[in-house]
Amino acid sequence: MMVRGEQSSPALHATLRNASAGAASNASTPMHEGSKMLGIMRQTVVTLGLAFGVLAALGTDARAQASGSVALQLNTADPQTQAFIQATGMSATDLQNFLTGKLNDLFQTTNTAGFLRSFGDAQNFTSKGMGVDYASEATYFEVGGSASFALGMDRTYQPSSTQGFPIQGVGLNASLMGGLSLGFLGIPVMVFGNWMKVPTQDYGDMSGSLDNWGVHAQVRLLGPSRSMSLRKMLVRWGGIAVTTGVDYSHMTLGLKRDVTSNFNIPNTTGLNVNVAGAASGDARFNIGMTTKSVPLEVTTSVRLLTMFTAYGGLGFDWQVGGGSTMDVNVNAAMVGHATGMPDANLGTAQVTASAHASPSAAKIRGILGAQVNLLMVRIFTQLNIANTNPTMASLAVGARVAY
Repeated sequence: MMVRGEQSSPALHATLRNASAGAASNASTPMHEGSKMLGIMRQTVVTLGLAFGVLAALGTDARAQASGSVALQLNTADPQTQAFIQATGMSATDLQNFLTGKLNDLFQTTNTAGFLRSFGDAQNFTSKGMGVDYASEATYFEVGGSASFALGMDRTYQPSSTQGFPIQGVGLNASLMGGLSLGFLGIPVMVFGNWMKVPTQDYGDMSGSLDNWGVHAQVRLLGPSRSMSLRKMLVRWGGIAVTTGVDYSHMTLGLKRDVTSNFNIPNTTGLNVNVAGAASGDARFNIGMTTKSVPLEVTTSVRLLTMFTAYGGLGFDWQVGGGSTMDVNVNAAMVGHATGMPDANLGTAQVTASAHASPSAAKIRGILGAQVNLLMVRIFTQLNIANTNPTMASLAVGARVAY
């Protein structure tokens, strides 16, 4: 018995060693895969950090070239104009300077560069939230569309009675989008693309056209598993999504109707002036905006009762190209009104302006959105807001089908 036991010992030991090695190998496989995934995530974050560090170093301040003027000559030979000047208590020179200042404010001839830059920044803002999904976590693909409106919330420069003149920094946009998961290749990345081209349309008192496109990639870190449970049906955290890509947007605007405004003469009662800037004939009020930006967005989401999803985060946008141009040539007729007096034809002003401005170099914005999930249909709205001067905000609404 001893001889047989000794002879079988090497074989037994080999069997035990193989079994132990196999068990260790099986146990280490999940650990190895987890370590590999963490390594990919670290490399992704480091690569993004280096890329945006280079972009930040290469970024330049916004630049602008602008000129503008108001050429106004009062119709002092007209008796009614003379009576109106006398009623104001001003000299003809003082009234002319006052009216010139009001026209400068109305047509932004003294702040053309800032006015134009606000338009470009607003147009860039409209592209945010249209081409990327931050909440659906599609397994295979998704398609949809959205529209967006952005503005700079600062109207202090403009008379409240102005009609036909755009408020500072307005942008409109719309886009179709699609997304594809690269999970079937073993890559935990969602790739998105969006595009839209809209021919000339009327936008209130302006008319214009727009086109845009974008390409983005999104990696989701610390995301939950796809398995379902009662707890996940009630509340489910979507992990952390890191998104980057390229956004391009172009829009042109032209004045379609006359610019009209009125303002009161200071230190008087019942004296005011109506201004009408003609948008016909040789008149021009044209704005063209092109923006190219690289966003970096970090977002998270929470799904409630499988039907509602709330999401939010921060985005940082590098403006890597583009610019805005403006060309203005408008004749503005002025009529003075005074209680108990005939209207006075005060004269006509020639308003000209020309400008080119690059967009602001970079902006940090907050992202806040809500989504309703109806089977494969997703209906969402998203707010982007940047604490700048003027404050920039955009609102996007849309629908998608995710599978």
